[in-house]
Amino acid sequence: MAGSEEGNIYQIVLASTRQLARVRGYLRRYVQTTDPLDMDAYKEWIKKLYDEWPISEEVLSTGRIKKKNAGEVSITILAEIVSWYYPETKALTVYSQDGDTYEFQRKAEADLRDVFASKTPVPVSYKSNDAILCQLVRNGNINIENLDDYRKDVRKITYSKEQDDHSIVLVTELVDNELFAQLVDDETVHIIF
Repeated sequence: MAGSEEGNIYQIVLASTRQLARVRGYLRRYVQTTDPLDMDAYKEWIKKLYDEWPISEEVLSTGRIKKKNAGEVSITILAEIVSWYYPETKALTVYSQDGDTYEFQRKAEADLRDVFASKTPVPVSYKSNDAILCQLVRNGNINIENLDDYRKDVRKITYSKEQDDHSIVLVTELVDNELFAQLVDDETVHIIF
């Protein structure tokens, strides 16, 4: 895909890192050129970005180095490339429990609508663990009484709910298992993330 698309790939990466000032600063300082045709090859600068990840790293007990937000950025870049460059894609669903992934992609798409004004992206949908649990309970695949076996902690959930006047409200809140069971039981609730 790269070839004559280096500048556009850079715009996708830049949009995908919208919320990460250190990464955007790195990109502008070490990658961006005044003429997009003078940019290094995508493979070179993206490898350098990940090798020199400008946000603090953490060494896990397994010895693996965790680069903060690198996974969310990678998922967002991939989702945006497929969304903008493969219009024949029938469905593009990201399975993730990390709410940052949802926020990164949502904001990247908004930025890229200006960059790719003549294109229409394939919509990106999400399925979080809670959305999958809700679906499994509603389909009768698991019993709500066994919820504690699958959902061990309080998590922030974004969901829509139909009001009595048929308007839809979007809610983001911390949800424990008791509230989660109530949300699952309410057919007007749709867990978004």
